[in-house]
Amino acid sequence: MKKLRKPRRSRRTRKDEYDQDEVDGPVIDESVLSAKELLGLQQAEERLKRDCVYRLKKQSRSYPSAKYTCKLCDVLIESVAFAHKHIKEKRHKKSLKEKQEEQLLTALPPPTPSQIQAIGVAIENVVQEFGLNNEDLEERLNIKIVMENLLRQKLPGI
Repeated sequence: MKKLRKPRRSRRTRKDEYDQDEVDGPVIDESVLSAKELLGLQQAEERLKRDCVYRLKKQSRSYPSAKYTCKLCDVLIESVAFAHKHIKEKRHKKSLKEKQEEQLLTALPPPTPSQIQAIGVAIENVVQEFGLNNEDLEERLNIKIVMENLLRQKLPGI
């Protein structure tokens, strides 16, 4: 006889979790702001965007007073003032610096043939100045042979 299984509950997807964590409606009601306040808010938000801080599109259920999010640090922020405070923090500055360095490195063009040749010449000059010359190399090989012979005499099994 076949056992009857309990029906499985459907798994929650990330989308479901995302939808449940947010409430519909604007985070900042711009209709109550004067033209001057709106302009100031827009300028402040443009400045914050340069530091990867963006206005939330929907209100968060887990932190309803949050109005902004830092995409680098994955934090929610209540106001423009707190956002400015956040971007001055050590952790945020470090993350921003790493992101900028990564962007810079990925934007670098490959070296030109003349640059490659110049590096080769520089390496050869260092080797000539500080590296082993043929006499030094020969002397070291002779020392190696002498040491091998001495070890074979003293330790005949190797």
